[in-house]
Amino acid sequence: MLGLFYFLIRSLLIIGIIIFFIARSFRGKRKPEGVKERNWYSQLSLSKEDAVSQFFFLFFIFFLGITLLAFNKDLGEPLSWQTILLFTSVVGVVIAYYFKVIYTLAVSLIGLAAWWSIKAAEWTQGKDIKSTALLTGLLFIIIIFYLLGRAHEKEIKFKRVSMVYSILGLIPITGVLFFLSTKSGLRILEEITKGASFFGSWQITFSLFVFLIFLVGILVYTLSKNLVLKSEAVAIGFLVVLFCIIALLPEQTIFLQQKGYYGVYSGAELSSTGILWAIFFNILIFLELVGVIFLGYLKRENWLIDLGAFFIFILIFVKYFDWFFSFLNKSVFFIGAGILLFVIGWFMEKRGRHLLSLIKREKISPNQ
Repeated sequence: MLGLFYFLIRSLLIIGIIIFFIARSFRGKRKPEGVKERNWYSQLSLSKEDAVSQFFFLFFIFFLGITLLAFNKDLGEPLSWQTILLFTSVVGVVIAYYFKVIYTLAVSLIGLAAWWSIKAAEWTQGKDIKSTALLTGLLFIIIIFYLLGRAHEKEIKFKRVSMVYSILGLIPITGVLFFLSTKSGLRILEEITKGASFFGSWQITFSLFVFLIFLVGILVYTLSKNLVLKSEAVAIGFLVVLFCIIALLPEQTIFLQQKGYYGVYSGAELSSTGILWAIFFNILIFLELVGVIFLGYLKRENWLIDLGAFFIFILIFVKYFDWFFSFLNKSVFFIGAGILLFVIGWFMEKRGRHLLSLIKREKISPNQ
């Protein structure tokens, strides 16, 4: 376990150096004192000093975890390494809020999600509980992160904290839907629906219930404070219901068993149920990405627009090799993809002009 932590620290140092130089290369000209960029909170660091202090706090959290693991081993391991992970992550969150350090917050939140996932996997051991409950619990945590990001947007001092929560919520949700829309994702979905209901473990049942209550409470709060759009709340509610249904699904037969070489059976052809799931998740991921772009324009957040456009490009590229390579003529696929990209590009260009005009009005109006 100590070796794993040393490996993580070395990896973090390398990644940190790369991020530092990338952020430095993209940093524009220095603004005059008292003048802030509109999206200042989306920057990795506000200054060189801020970047250095961010990494120092992050290294402190890692060294704290390693020190506790070392003392725990010398004392005969009275605590499990999961408990130390939980304690270190909680300390990291407290430090992140007190000093407003976003790197530490991101790592600590990932640590908390990892702790629950590890404990949930332990709770299923020997009970043959289907893993859809673990996926649903993890998705609930991710959606909670996203809603906490929206809830923190109200105060300027928590704007950077809000970005961390929003990114840790939005990107994993998109990644999960993206993965489930692929053949590999559907194979995993077929496997994790096998087993007994999650009601066989009271710990998992209680966790999911607490997550659901907390999630609904934050959703109602953010909606009442107009921190989320109504359409955004409907989309979040739909995802919550969807993954509740997935947690309760009976065993699914998504791929038909076909006899391959040397008498080995392999799932190659989709069943009727599999076709429905494939169509559903492919439509869902596309609508989700278009929704992210719409949200970016409505909230005037460039990073949302860029993120949605990037994932749409990756989606089209991946789908060509994942589905259409054997089911659709290549020329037909590229013509359809070209038309789709043209329509999205035209819409983004039109909305971009409107957004620029609004920004110009905002800059002119204070001087009037």
